[in-house]
Amino acid sequence: MDGSDAQAPTRRIAVTDLDISMHASPRAIADDWRRLEGSLQVSVYQSFDWIDCWTEAAAGPQRIRPAIVAIRDQGRPLAILPLGIERIGPLRIGRFLGGEHANIRMGLFDPALSATLDRTSTLALLRRVAKTIGRIDLFDLDAQPREWAGAANPLAAHTEAAPARCDVGMMRLEPDFAAVLKAHRGAKKAKKRRWQTNTLEPVGGFQLRRAGSEAEALAILDSYFAQKAAWFRAQGIDDSFAEPGVAEFFRALVRRRWSGDSSFVMELDALEIDGGIRAILGSGTRSGRLSGYFMSVSDDDWRRVSPGELMLYEVIAASCERGLTALDLGRGDERYKASWLDVVEPHVRAIVPVTPAGRAAATVLRLADRAERAVRDNPKLWRLAKTVRRWRGQAEKPGAAESD
Repeated sequence: MDGSDAQAPTRRIAVTDLDISMHASPRAIADDWRRLEGSLQVSVYQSFDWIDCWTEAAAGPQRIRPAIVAIRDQGRPLAILPLGIERIGPLRIGRFLGGEHANIRMGLFDPALSATLDRTSTLALLRRVAKTIGRIDLFDLDAQPREWAGAANPLAAHTEAAPARCDVGMMRLEPDFAAVLKAHRGAKKAKKRRWQTNTLEPVGGFQLRRAGSEAEALAILDSYFAQKAAWFRAQGIDDSFAEPGVAEFFRALVRRRWSGDSSFVMELDALEIDGGIRAILGSGTRSGRLSGYFMSVSDDDWRRVSPGELMLYEVIAASCERGLTALDLGRGDERYKASWLDVVEPHVRAIVPVTPAGRAAATVLRLADRAERAVRDNPKLWRLAKTVRRWRGQAEKPGAAESD
């Protein structure tokens, strides 16, 4: 990281002195974005390329109006908020771009600005942002880490911020994979890997293949969509990858990956067993951290050898060898994540009304949020909810028999 543009301020920055502008596309401020991004430790989800691909591929089909907010002081870019305005009935809601596919959502803040923001000035800043955007009733800023790279996230400290429905689990890496393995029940994992290796030996073992070309990556991505669609149906969950523009967004990331100096935005790893792809991981890497976008496992006889766990073992080992320092697998509390991810990054959701209609909507959203958190935090209720969801998925399968 080049910290030359991120020095401590020589004077206190007043919110009233900031220049705030809104843009319909990241490309309108591409140079400032890349300059700010290069001076900070950001996640892949705040990178120009990730947001630009989302804006181009998914914003239009999802009827989201991009509202990229640039904040400057005397011409110097200090923050970028990658927002979009969504219409829900008569309401206009401002959210970070990327939706549920952005596991980490926040703005880019120069430390010179972050250091001068407190709860009062952050509220004043959001009011100015709302005025610049115009015609907005509510900010719904979900999945924000409380802090990032050792610094507080200004918007996560807002007075309206409350714990998010899900946190993100991550793990720290070091060059010595053996040491990392030892810290994560290594003996048990090594024993299972030996069993997997022995079990697969009669069919030629396994191979972890990382896509080496655009065509290969697109083929693996199509396999992922097919695997995950089957899983969503079985679980009774709406397929988030079938939403308008989402599949094309990930294809855009693949094309961006091989079009220039943007190799960090998308990698696709596929675990092959007996001539077929049995597990897939899609990820991006920024600031030394691999962030998993998605993962799938084929629903066939080879599921008994836990191909997803085997793939993660190999990916984590390769990440250590690459010199990465951290890894996360997105939001959620699935068992395969808990097996490796031992650091919890608390996230918050700030629901900030702007208009009277927004205040009424904020009350409803907060109540719904509390109800969902209550279910998730109660193991019995959460297991019951997932069981009911699976039953619904089975009942809705094409060709399912109807009850008498």
